[in-house]
Amino acid sequence: MIERIRQLEGIARRLEPDRAQRASVLDKVVNYVDEFLDHIYEIPAYVSTEDGGIALLESPISEEGTDIETLLSLLQDNVDRPGLNPASGGHLGYIPGGGIYHSALGDYLACVTNRYAGIYFASPGAVRMENMLLEWMAGIVGPKSAGGNLTSGGSIAGLIGVVAGREAHQLKAKDFDRSVIYLTKQVHHSMEKAIRIAGLRECIKRYVPMDDHCRMSAGALEKLILEDKKSGLNPWLVIASAGTTDVGAVDPLDAIGDIASAHGLWFHLDGAYGAFFVLCEEGKEILKEMEKSDSIVIDPHKGLFLPYGSGCH
Repeated sequence: MIERIRQLEGIARRLEPDRAQRASVLDKVVNYVDEFLDHIYEIPAYVSTEDGGIALLESPISEEGTDIETLLSLLQDNVDRPGLNPASGGHLGYIPGGGIYHSALGDYLACVTNRYAGIYFASPGAVRMENMLLEWMAGIVGPKSAGGNLTSGGSIAGLIGVVAGREAHQLKAKDFDRSVIYLTKQVHHSMEKAIRIAGLRECIKRYVPMDDHCRMSAGALEKLILEDKKSGLNPWLVIASAGTTDVGAVDPLDAIGDIASAHGLWFHLDGAYGAFFVLCEEGKEILKEMEKSDSIVIDPHKGLFLPYGSGCH
């Protein structure tokens, strides 16, 4: 048995390159990165190619390895060249993608060490790091105490918020078709997905009227809630925005928070795009009273200029 384990260990160690092998690959990768960054402002904001990177399909996943030069060439021609270049100086829309080099090094360290941050016992340091980040972000929003998770982005963070509200209100399947959700047409489409994924498709959705600046009308919201209560329905969730993706609109958070509290609704706030602007003096005034929300989404990969794939609830 011991001999068999040693044989298997030898096979497993083939996955671990030695220092010389690591250096050979790393040097080529670093050179590729340096070339990319040295010419980043010369690259168009968008490159349209006829094949759209289809040559990747000519190198299918297989049992045989491929040399690093070939892989980097495939990456350059079929992934990094066609499409949107968020770090380009000509890129003015969506979310900026520059200033992420140090974050990339952080990802490198995290991937190499591969610490499991799911529970304190496995990696107390990693868990403390996550909790420190969550506490810092909560402090930016305003609450003295909060719980949360780092996520892959706003979609999962929003889903967590909707599910948290569902559980807090102890909604059962038999309640869904008389339970009401209030939102506007400016709410991000991920919230519509979250409602479906959370099993709440049968809930009644009320699209609250907006003002000329695409902000939810607090008066119209309260009127709808009162009408629904009078009709025997169950108003339970209002979804507001702290900076919509389309126009940057910020709903009247103070008034919505008061209405939600007065009528017992869960107040979910989508601040994925705009919440971090609270770090600016102008944004602080516009975004005040975010702490009145029961759950909030913030995306570091937007306002903090971090790599895609970093969200927070």
